[in-house]
Amino acid sequence: MSSEQARLRVLTPRGIGGVSVVAIEGADRLDRAAGLLRRRGDDAPMRPSARPTLARLCVDGEVLDEVLVFDRPDRQRVELHLHGSEAVLGALPLMPREGSSAADRLLRSALGDAQLALALEQRAHPWSEFVAGLADAPDAERAAAIDAARARSRVAVALARPCRVVLCGAQNAGKSTLMNRLLFQDRVLTGDTPGLTRDPVRELTVLDGYPYDVVDTAGEGDVDDEIDRAALARARALRAGDAVRILVVDGSHAVPAAARALHNARTLVVRNKQDLGLAANWPTEFVDALTLSCADPADAPSVREAVGAALRALRGLPPAGPVGGSAALDDDELAMLPN
Repeated sequence: MSSEQARLRVLTPRGIGGVSVVAIEGADRLDRAAGLLRRRGDDAPMRPSARPTLARLCVDGEVLDEVLVFDRPDRQRVELHLHGSEAVLGALPLMPREGSSAADRLLRSALGDAQLALALEQRAHPWSEFVAGLADAPDAERAAAIDAARARSRVAVALARPCRVVLCGAQNAGKSTLMNRLLFQDRVLTGDTPGLTRDPVRELTVLDGYPYDVVDTAGEGDVDDEIDRAALARARALRAGDAVRILVVDGSHAVPAAARALHNARTLVVRNKQDLGLAANWPTEFVDALTLSCADPADAPSVREAVGAALRALRGLPPAGPVGGSAALDDDELAMLPN
């Protein structure tokens, strides 16, 4: 394998772990690695050996990370164990695997059992072969097959691609506490002081089998400085467009007008703090609200289950898993369908 053919690729799933393993493959892997690695003591190029060694990872003269590196001659690859941040991986000259399809990529990055099952189903029923076979089908059958494929693909894309969900509502409604329960960890600072959340906090998670990019944002309320005004502006920008909203409302108090104004057709209303008692005069447009208490971390499994089921119902999706035939997994594959 020549140096032009040598490649770097990620061996571990992207986006779900703190550590990634990157392989430098090929007969010239040691030379390629020496161009990226520097010894920790004197910054001289480092040629890996079979013994695990700490080194500095450099690209274009910039130190990106400290890595554990060793050679595996039996597999003709050098392994770099490094931080899994997209900021680090995105700076590496990575090469995709030959013949990589959307199903292959989903298989390598699956966040849960449902995504894994979908990826295996689609690898067994390749989308490109399905689309090619449409050319030989009679017109009536082709039209029906395309309609059915579009319906399957709507579900498959929803399962393969995280949906952005923005937590919004008034200050102190409990948005950050709900975020922590959905993630099974104390990711966001919480407390009785209004305005603790300023910068948006984003994390990937899986709810009821579907992937979500969950974003906690600054709450609506009175602001008296430029920093808080900027935080509100960022929150409003994130919930614009087609993002799904979770409108968190303190159910023990009357719903403020600012919170009611945030409701639209793609909004799941969460009536939070039911442990404090529920206020009267509940808005008629919120009759389908999900009533929860997020105060106790032990309730996280039931909170996740309830929110996941409610989001799936709001989006009109079936239970997560295989879709029953060939389906597009991204917009590029969907564009392959004839009109």
